[in-house]
Amino acid sequence: MARKTTQSLQLVQDATMDRLAASAVSKVGVLVPPWAVLGLEAAAGAISHATWGQAPAVTWAAVGCTLGSTVLTGLTWAITHQRRLIGRLHATATTAAASVWFTTATITGLDAPVVNGALFFGGATLALSWNIRTVIRNTGGDSDGDGGDALGSLFNRAKEQAGLKGSRVRATEVTAHKVKGLMQLPPGEKTADDAIKATDRIESGMQLPPGSVIVARDDDRADHAHITVSDPRAIRRPISWPGASHPGASIDKPLRIGLYQDGDDVQYRFVGHHLQVMGMTGSGKSIGGAWNIIGEIITRCDAAVFSIDISKDDQTMGPLREGLHRFETTKAGAVELIRAIHAEIPKRTKWLASRGYSNWEPGCGLTYWYLHIEEIAKLVNEIGGQDEELLGEILKEIRSAGGSVILSLQRADYTQIPTIFRSQMAKMCFGLSDPDDVKYGVSSRQRKADVEPHEWEDHYPGMAYLDGKSVRPTHYAMPLRTFTWGRNSAEARAAMAAHAAAYPAAGKQADPFTAALTRTAAPTVPAASTGAAAMAIPMPAAHPAPAAAHDEHAEFAADFADLLGDAAQLVIATQHASPAMLQRKLRIAWEDCLRLLEALERKGVVGPPAPGGDDRPVLVGADDRAALGVVEHLRATGDVVTAALARIDDPDPSLSAGPGDAVREPTAAEAETLQTDTPAAAMHPADARDLIHAWLRHRHQSGKHTFTATDDDLTAVRHKTGNGRAWIYKVLTGLTDRGVLAVSKTGSTRTFTITDLSPLEREDYGRAA
Repeated sequence: MARKTTQSLQLVQDATMDRLAASAVSKVGVLVPPWAVLGLEAAAGAISHATWGQAPAVTWAAVGCTLGSTVLTGLTWAITHQRRLIGRLHATATTAAASVWFTTATITGLDAPVVNGALFFGGATLALSWNIRTVIRNTGGDSDGDGGDALGSLFNRAKEQAGLKGSRVRATEVTAHKVKGLMQLPPGEKTADDAIKATDRIESGMQLPPGSVIVARDDDRADHAHITVSDPRAIRRPISWPGASHPGASIDKPLRIGLYQDGDDVQYRFVGHHLQVMGMTGSGKSIGGAWNIIGEIITRCDAAVFSIDISKDDQTMGPLREGLHRFETTKAGAVELIRAIHAEIPKRTKWLASRGYSNWEPGCGLTYWYLHIEEIAKLVNEIGGQDEELLGEILKEIRSAGGSVILSLQRADYTQIPTIFRSQMAKMCFGLSDPDDVKYGVSSRQRKADVEPHEWEDHYPGMAYLDGKSVRPTHYAMPLRTFTWGRNSAEARAAMAAHAAAYPAAGKQADPFTAALTRTAAPTVPAASTGAAAMAIPMPAAHPAPAAAHDEHAEFAADFADLLGDAAQLVIATQHASPAMLQRKLRIAWEDCLRLLEALERKGVVGPPAPGGDDRPVLVGADDRAALGVVEHLRATGDVVTAALARIDDPDPSLSAGPGDAVREPTAAEAETLQTDTPAAAMHPADARDLIHAWLRHRHQSGKHTFTATDDDLTAVRHKTGNGRAWIYKVLTGLTDRGVLAVSKTGSTRTFTITDLSPLEREDYGRAA
């Protein structure tokens, strides 16, 4: 996707361009002062002798110089008491030597050999000694040195003004969007909290824009802190939604809901906790929060969203209606949904307990629930005390039953929602108008980091802070920007409606508890039979329900898209495209190399092969500015032809054709082969998976613990089920998530290892029960 993020490393370089340009001069310039002082000393001695070097004035000049030498030497010793002993002695000895020479030169003049010799040898020795100290200090021999580290050099220039004297920083990661470093604080003197509170002074000392520096605690060392430098201006512009991150996958995989200031994706694993979304009117909390989070959730195969909005009716959640399992816009409907969810929770926990689960887990057989309430303050104000208590009990109990609650409001103080509601929430805070509201919208550690969402107000809608279980320690205090869905309201609503239609709630399999609550917007069967059809769904087994076919194909296409992007980047960089080169560099099968080149030809990256050869011309230059955009576009879109071919097996992958090749009719022998090799009808999904499980047990008993998805025996079993390659990858991925298999990857080849068959045994027991 196109990330509108400027280069943070360039930010550091630009912000300090004058200083870095002067550093080359200063490295030489710092060596000049001792020699300049030596020259001034000689000139001053000559002038002093010419003025007072003759009797009787020379007697009084000698007395004055001696007295001055004594005072200056003592003063030097006194004012250098904070330096180390060697530095104190060096400075005092230099002052004493210079004063004695000046006194002698005043009396005898510069013509005396002893005076000339002392100036030449003694003065040069002292000047060189000061040069040596300067060089060592600037090359890391001193505690103030940075060893050539650009981030360390910038920090050293700012740390004293920031009150962090004695601290050091070294860069640990430099990317196109950020510079990360580790800060070493003086043990026993400073802590990470001191550095966090000094962030604005660090930025001022580094001469960076406000918000460029993020400091976070190190969970392992109290005298360490993590520092990140990035460009805060990068996320002040809208960022277009890049598409679903894991369509058809489990809700256990992280949601991609935005972009951090340092250019990293916001990877938010939203399972096992609740979320409060807070922001003023116009801050973007409805679009940035509800749309981006729920827009991702509805693409997952084992998640259901029940939404309530009695404040704005269809205005916010209306475009998402088709992807929601239920959407209530009236008080009566909201109360009915709350009571129904409360009644179903004990049934779900009992069902999980009977199958050996303490909490909801991916693949346990239950759909994960999300109860989303937009403008919760109005709902709490209108429902009765008894229903408010039921909602509070849902917050306490739904997590162990497999569910989370999302509450959205403008100000989460005790006048709007009960304090016990707010205390159980992870926090996502958009722009605010009043700094006093910050404490209601952010977490305790975000408050300690002095985050300032009130500085945005409505100037940057969609910017937010996020803190929850899955948020990294380096990012809880870092601003993020959620995605936009269109250039204007009409375009955004149309895009969201199309997205929801692509992942309709009516097209998902659901457990009976979910089906009992579901009221989909656009059922594929007559409305009168919706409830009966939903209740007719059988109780799922303990293994995960298979995703819809288009989800399997989407996941297969997404995997191929990543490999296609790698191949495009490789051929553009090397300006060479051949199956042999791709096989050598990517370590993939020859047939996969041919498919990649065919896809790249369809995308206009390479041309057709020369007659009688495998090499193809590369049509995109390595120095072409659009090359990076081409690669990112391929990663995002993949190749629809390859995705379509995932539905069937290629009888001979070594045979390929370009888009310009003529199409011929099959011969009689080929037609007969096609008729005899027609795949069998697909088994029932549960039976097909049981057949794969039986094959795994047999292979484990025979001592063969590793295999690939293209293993001959596994392929034969798959043919019996009547499914394609995308289906077997889906099954193996599900078994990997449940711990039955472990996977390793070399190039595009995945090797699976049988590690634990006990989940399959538990599944059989639960089904029998």
